[in-house]
Amino acid sequence: MKLHKRLAGVLSGLACIALLASCTPHSDGTHPVTITDAGDASNLFAPPVQTDTGWEVTSHEEVIPAQFLCSMSGSGNYFTTRKSKPEDISSAPLDSATTLVSLNPQDGSVRWARNITPEMHANYIKNYADDNSTIPQDSFLKFQECTSTAFVSNERYLAFYLWPWMTSEGSSNISDQRMNIMVLDTETGNEIRTIEVSGLVLGQAIVNDSLVVETAQNYYPAGTGILNVFSLTDPHAEPTTTRTDNWLIGSTNDSLLMSPQSSGKYSGFSGRGPYWVSTITRTTVSGEEMETITGVTAIHPNGWIERAKDPKAAVTEAAANPKNALLTTLPRDLINIDSGTSVDVTGQYVADVSLPTGPGLLLQTVTTTGEGENKKTTYTNHSWLPATPDSTEPRTNDIQQIGVENKASKVFSKTIHMGEEDK
Repeated sequence: MKLHKRLAGVLSGLACIALLASCTPHSDGTHPVTITDAGDASNLFAPPVQTDTGWEVTSHEEVIPAQFLCSMSGSGNYFTTRKSKPEDISSAPLDSATTLVSLNPQDGSVRWARNITPEMHANYIKNYADDNSTIPQDSFLKFQECTSTAFVSNERYLAFYLWPWMTSEGSSNISDQRMNIMVLDTETGNEIRTIEVSGLVLGQAIVNDSLVVETAQNYYPAGTGILNVFSLTDPHAEPTTTRTDNWLIGSTNDSLLMSPQSSGKYSGFSGRGPYWVSTITRTTVSGEEMETITGVTAIHPNGWIERAKDPKAAVTEAAANPKNALLTTLPRDLINIDSGTSVDVTGQYVADVSLPTGPGLLLQTVTTTGEGENKKTTYTNHSWLPATPDSTEPRTNDIQQIGVENKASKVFSKTIHMGEEDK
């Protein structure tokens, strides 16, 4: 199974505007949020089976990963049930529940399972897709073509969107949209905090013990963008707010990564590539600028980025081939912003993979032969790093990957051998 970027970061250690009025502490009661223990989830997953290469779990009904690659902070192996489309979609998502399941990465057993009402909201699990939807968040997700920010996690917390609603029936005004965002403890599945925001949600990130949510009164941050910072240690604390005209596109352990460009269409959602090239500004959660980095071509978990050694050449290359620009032939470094560690990845593709210990970075050598219809590109596993700030040198030993096979409704653990072609 190819380690497409869109699937590689799905699994890593678990399984399945008015400026100051953009956020309120909790639901107004119109659409209350509930969370209950779903038990052992035996109705969803069969007991794990040990295999020659690891373990394998088969789902009893269709389940899907609750996060695609383009994650902003960390990665999480969480799975949610997929439901059939009801006859009346007007309120069903608000009235029905999502079952969110976390699997133990060591053996595939259920760590915890929670029933959550209303349903989680993300375009890749859009169970009630409606081309005529008047909810601004639906239109935004279609535009973005990427749902990373609908579900973000780190080692301690995970946060995800719940289904939005409009305060005025039939309205399509962004100011009338409301959305609840729930934060859970990754180890226990217990609720840490649930907040309600108004307006369009452009993105979110977890930094230290805070959830940062970017909201706006338009489909872009310029003019109305707000960074709303919610404490995760004091669930009753009011948020702090900061104006911004930039997109929240990533984070490190203690800072935000902001850019004048959205990374929604250029973060591996369509498999390998295309890359985008951007200038990012690293800021504190209060918006104070820390540094500016040019020539960024990719964002990876936990403060890892790819940067072109010649930013101007990268911009030229990406502009010349915007749909398929992988930029793997251009000189590039893989850099951790927090530690300063730098690894030359020229001629290599960096894939986000899920390891039993957390997110990892798999470096693959790219080889292209032939031309036209006979052109073939192969990706050979070369080395890897844990996607943590303290990683310094690529390793060449084999790794255990956690993945998902949607057609067979399976979650699995298998060995990835260095030196072998990625198939």
